[in-house]
Amino acid sequence: MENLADKLNREPPEVLRSIKLISGIAEELGYPVYAVGGFVRDIILGVEDFDLDVVVEGDGINLTRELSRRLKVGWTAHIRFKTATIHIPGEVRIKLDVATARREIYDLPAALPKVNFGSIKDDLKRRDFTINAMALDISRDSFGELVDFFDGRKDLRDKVLRVMHDLSFIDDPTRILRAVRFEQRFDFYIEPRTLKLLKESLSKGMLEKVHNHRLRDELILILKEPDPVKSLRRINKLRGFKFIHPSLAVDEKTFALLKRVDELYQWFAGNFVHKHKHKVERWLLYLIVLLENLSMVKLKRTLQSFAFHKKDIQKVISFKKDTAKVVSKLKKEISISGIHKILFPLSYEVVLLMLLKSGDGRVKRKIQNFLRVYSGIQIHLRGDELKELGLRPGPDFKLILKELLDAKLDGKFSTREEELLYLKNEILPDSAAIPAFRQESKKP
Repeated sequence: MENLADKLNREPPEVLRSIKLISGIAEELGYPVYAVGGFVRDIILGVEDFDLDVVVEGDGINLTRELSRRLKVGWTAHIRFKTATIHIPGEVRIKLDVATARREIYDLPAALPKVNFGSIKDDLKRRDFTINAMALDISRDSFGELVDFFDGRKDLRDKVLRVMHDLSFIDDPTRILRAVRFEQRFDFYIEPRTLKLLKESLSKGMLEKVHNHRLRDELILILKEPDPVKSLRRINKLRGFKFIHPSLAVDEKTFALLKRVDELYQWFAGNFVHKHKHKVERWLLYLIVLLENLSMVKLKRTLQSFAFHKKDIQKVISFKKDTAKVVSKLKKEISISGIHKILFPLSYEVVLLMLLKSGDGRVKRKIQNFLRVYSGIQIHLRGDELKELGLRPGPDFKLILKELLDAKLDGKFSTREEELLYLKNEILPDSAAIPAFRQESKKP
């Protein structure tokens, strides 16, 4: 039996400490304990993985409760599936999923399974592919021993993706998307029998029978891959994207844009990530382009039915709704403050994709200048300083600060002293706030 203790011992210190702590608690409770799934696969492949999955032949929830007590951190139990999740603090934040070894029975295709207690073999047998159906014994006496009932180690060595049983894609059709993701990520090939079963499941419309929330999670995982376009092309060739919406068609024009998304993201991350507080979600850039061909009505319904986060829905819709009118405005002669006014309210995902899609050099330059310079310009004065000048807080504060920013963007001053002078000489004499200013100034 192969032993991978040396590989386990070379894991980052935080991961190894967590494994040893779990092992110790399991021994106290009398539970055989194993690391399983993707963590084992990635250890063999030499891939860093901070998501740790553990299975105990015992009460996984009880083990997590004790682990939580010792670490003094919260945890979440999933009673129906006899699992629990805990985040282990440290320099590297580790997500730990603890499961009770179990058997699963699917009463209906694509439905959630019924769960019963089982052995480690039962637990591994219910998994998606042989390469994910291996375990590492992490108990003290057998530390690092590979548990491989289904030849997953051989398939991993041969770069083969093999399904565990003939009804796998019927029981859980999201495994279709997972198969594509693993195939493209690891440059594996789906062995003929598995591919035949996958295509049969697709022909029966099994993906369309899955709850949209589960499809959303798998789709996001694909879009977060290092090269999601490979997986998207494979899905398009196998079935297309009708599981997202019946009328969603992805053509070569869309794929050409998708291919340029990563270049765009890398350009932004390499040049602007330290200048801006705004975080750009790379996966969302891909999603916006992928769904672009849907009409506004269909787009809104799709995003809502898949229950994407509200802020993500707003960004996707904003790109569809705002792009044409924003580009039209940017084609005109416009001040720097005018450019800022147009682009600043938009998410950076939307701004970047407008840059990607625009074929007009003038528009591109204005967006690039916004990203490079304009969006980072700030005024020196703040609300507290306006109060010190004698102005009473109110709606005028925001207007005054906005007028100051516009003036600075348009080059009317640069230093703090010039800013204060501009405020007193140019803004306050004409501002509705001046009565309050004068009234406050008369106070002793």
